[in-house]
Amino acid sequence: MKYLWRNHRVALSAFVLALGLLGYFAVQTISSALYWMDPAHQDQALAGWMTPRYVQQSYKLPPDMLAPALFLVKGETPKRQSLETIAANNGLTMDELQVRIDTATAVWRAERDAKID
Repeated sequence: MKYLWRNHRVALSAFVLALGLLGYFAVQTISSALYWMDPAHQDQALAGWMTPRYVQQSYKLPPDMLAPALFLVKGETPKRQSLETIAANNGLTMDELQVRIDTATAVWRAERDAKID
């Protein structure tokens, strides 16, 4: 190790940095996978604090099915806004928004299951 530090300081530093980044992204990936594999986080009832991305992950909906249900413009990068804000901007209650998400989920899953058969 002393030899590497004396003669290849830049290469060793780059290698250690690369290992650190690899470790960081590995931990992020594993923790995310474990979180979404937990049944308590799948098809979660909507709450005002949730974002469209959270709903997409929880219900495993593709963006083209989620966007119309949440009044998002297709092709436009969605702003980080809560479901509570989305519901208020569109004159809906959280229960009505839940119905829209449930309907979109049922349609998407029926289409997906039809393709499998």
